[in-house]
Amino acid sequence: MSSRLRFYWVVAVCGGVLMALEILSSRVLAPHYGNSVYVWGSIISIFLAALSLGYLWGGWLADRQPSMASLGRMIVLAAAFEAVLLLFGTRLAGTLAGFTGASPAGTLLAASVLFGPASVMLATVSPWAVRLAVRDLGVVGNTAGRLFALSTMGSLAGTLACTFLLIPFLDLRQILGLLTALTALTACVAFAGSFRSEIPATTLAAILLAGSIPAASFKPQGARDLIYERVTPYQTLQVFERDGVRTLKGDRVPQAAVSLATREPTLPYQRAAPAVLLISPHPKRALLIGLGGGTIGRYLQARDPGIDVQYVDIDPAVSAIAKRFFFFQPGPRMRVAIEDGRQYLHAANEKWDLIYADAYIGQSVPFHLTTVEFLDEVKRHLNPGGAFALNLAGGLGDPFSKSMYRTVRERFDSAYLFRIPRAPNALVVATENADTLSRDDLLQRGRELDRTLRFDPPLATLATWRTEVELDTAKVIVLSDEFAPTDRLIRLGQSAREAAGKR
Repeated sequence: MSSRLRFYWVVAVCGGVLMALEILSSRVLAPHYGNSVYVWGSIISIFLAALSLGYLWGGWLADRQPSMASLGRMIVLAAAFEAVLLLFGTRLAGTLAGFTGASPAGTLLAASVLFGPASVMLATVSPWAVRLAVRDLGVVGNTAGRLFALSTMGSLAGTLACTFLLIPFLDLRQILGLLTALTALTACVAFAGSFRSEIPATTLAAILLAGSIPAASFKPQGARDLIYERVTPYQTLQVFERDGVRTLKGDRVPQAAVSLATREPTLPYQRAAPAVLLISPHPKRALLIGLGGGTIGRYLQARDPGIDVQYVDIDPAVSAIAKRFFFFQPGPRMRVAIEDGRQYLHAANEKWDLIYADAYIGQSVPFHLTTVEFLDEVKRHLNPGGAFALNLAGGLGDPFSKSMYRTVRERFDSAYLFRIPRAPNALVVATENADTLSRDDLLQRGRELDRTLRFDPPLATLATWRTEVELDTAKVIVLSDEFAPTDRLIRLGQSAREAAGKR
């Protein structure tokens, strides 16, 4: 490899690895801190700060040590910090979250500790390269422009590769191992011609290069009862099995659970989903936005075989896990589309008797599935007498739940609230029928339906969970595409619960 080609390799690869780390950082942090705008804001802020510090430090060092060997030592140190991230990153993220909680400040701290050192060192490469390349001050602008363009093209390649090739097909440790090996190899390229004078650094680079891939293949002992784990572009999915119950978690938040003996859901909010039948009995066609383990659709269809179920989920890995671990079997009357829920609705020419939304990703919910514009789309796809149901993961006292309820009331004539015992969830069911049924009406209807539909708990019991106490929504906002601060509202609820737990 010629000296010029080696030089270009170092600049481009370091830029690519730096951006790949930024993309990957969300997958490291999400299981402990969520996947909200606060997490991404923290990540971007820390990487921008690392770039600034790296540029400043790299320029200072380059004037004092203007050699490829010196640059190679810096790249070796970056590879060493990446190796620490490979070996201890997820555990350290969990430890930090235990001390700081999933707060914005905690997210900033975790991003700084985990990704700051390697990012700063990789950022030193660009100004160092400019110093090494400039031999004539008359062309310094042209030289700097070409090198920064090359570094940026490397960053673009790293972003695209990590997003579309690595995360969808490799697990987290494998990607970190690959990045560590690539960085160590780049250090060796920088050392070419000076191996003898750089024996300690080249030895460390060789060790990191040789050891990163085996280290990535090593599977540390996972959490108790963990039987499967997969990192996707959207979340970290984990399947646990204990005491005859199999549970799916997305970013450590339960999404579905089934009894291995009965193959039926065990999470209280999932068993409460049939409450929608009290308002809209015997739906023929149901659209469920958010697949989870596919348990709610199976639960409804097992009791009322006449229901045709269409699932929509944006994450294809969720569908694969539901089929493998949660007894989900798509067929002519139980289908799944891999697509964003709102986009699916917008493109659909069909109508449904029931639309049920439960599209949480970890502790976050896609804001565009909460707004009045989304509800307008929902209304256009409901048959007369149909119902829209929504899982409220924070319960009725949560700021997000109150805003979501007020938003629903802006678009639907009637809304029913069900408080789910022994669960931090509530269910809201909305219709276009202005004649609201009383709790006694629902109880009577539940008793009639229980004669043929054998849900557990019975529908008559679910009717008693309906609360007729109207939520105080005077001071909460209506969510819209223009303004839907869902992450902030959810975080306010989490903070209130954490504070209450410390009393």
